[in-house]
Amino acid sequence: MAPLAPATGNPLAALLQRIGMRPEQLIARVNEQRARRGSPPLDIKSAYPWLRDPPVRPAKENEADALAVLSVRAGRTVTAAELGWTGPRRRRHPRRLATPCEALASELLHEITQGDHMDRRHFMLLTGTAVTAPALALLIGDNTPAHAAETSGRLSPELVTTIEKSVRELRDLDDNTGSATGLVWAGGLWQSVSRVVLNARYPAAEGQRLRTAFIELSELYGWMLFDADQHPQAQRVYQTGMRLAHETDLTRDTGLATRNLLASAAYQASWLSQHTEAKTLLDVAGHNPRSIPPRVQAVIADRQIFAAGRRGDTESLRRARDTAHDQLQATGTDEPWWARWLSHPAIDAATGRAWLAAHQPAEAEDYLARRLEAARDAYPRDRMLATLDLADAHRLTGDHDAAVTLVHQATDLADHVDSQRAQARLHEITTALTTPPAIRTRHPGTARSS
Repeated sequence: MAPLAPATGNPLAALLQRIGMRPEQLIARVNEQRARRGSPPLDIKSAYPWLRDPPVRPAKENEADALAVLSVRAGRTVTAAELGWTGPRRRRHPRRLATPCEALASELLHEITQGDHMDRRHFMLLTGTAVTAPALALLIGDNTPAHAAETSGRLSPELVTTIEKSVRELRDLDDNTGSATGLVWAGGLWQSVSRVVLNARYPAAEGQRLRTAFIELSELYGWMLFDADQHPQAQRVYQTGMRLAHETDLTRDTGLATRNLLASAAYQASWLSQHTEAKTLLDVAGHNPRSIPPRVQAVIADRQIFAAGRRGDTESLRRARDTAHDQLQATGTDEPWWARWLSHPAIDAATGRAWLAAHQPAEAEDYLARRLEAARDAYPRDRMLATLDLADAHRLTGDHDAAVTLVHQATDLADHVDSQRAQARLHEITTALTTPPAIRTRHPGTARSS
């Protein structure tokens, strides 16, 4: 049995000794409160930094939980002031997620398990080699498997199956309504699966499935953060998936999931006008194409279409469009589940948006019209973005009435779409219809089809 916290200069340590409570017991009671409101549990050792001298102040949510637990156990009100939890939070060690390109996967996973949801964290936007280094590491080929994941309970195949099913259900939710609806759930799932990857002991087959699911989840959660306009956080999620992939013996499924994650990270980089970074990410995603199934090659080419349009490279745009259609046409039966969203109309949508980004709206109109005609009512975010893109093309070619009609249709869809990206696009085009184009700087909208 572990001893009680020793009485030191730390007020919390002294209080725990007086009330006969261990740090692990404090966190266990805190986790009971978190479970009642649907929050993921903290690591059982989370209280250790609070016991240092001087103490590390907990995050606001964790502080409130700890004070409530301590007050009940002590039979009186325990305040933050008496525990030294006042003033700004002090971090004893640098945050690994601030510079993920310099961290090991195990370090990133450990930090992810510590409590704060990714969408509540504040990060600087990554640029340059900080974006591309984890991707380039995948090409080196000296993968060092992360063996830090063998310290607690054995992982059952049933749990891996449950995780895989949860990732697919989250994808369906995001495709149906947008990112905001499921963002908190996605953050909790990502944190929980991080804890399983970090701590569970598992045989090789289940371990590879688990890591593949985590990479797929990182792509999906990163996309949802991107859709919610939380770009620095999306970058960290993408890069965590890349770091784990680098430290994993890649199977076919894990390798394909990693290529998809790289392609989505490149899409975001293009959106942010990080053209060099986007090209590097796409080059890594498409490396050794003979090992990539046609539908996955089509997904990568779909991302290349938009990237080419954003940097104004119309020749590459055309080549990527042709490649995407050709590869999709050659699709077989053995294709990843996460690539099934891609269709010929979706490639038309990417092509139209790319022409918009390249400031050639007349070239965009036919592609976007075909995409809108094929858009399904079951996916209101996709239909809303397709409607707005075509409205923007009509606006830029001078067909004001057609643009206004489409914006009204998009407005009717907005009540069913929980996406910051889609709402911002609606506001952008509505404003543009009453503002002379010559005095505006455009930022074309984007979407991943369902």
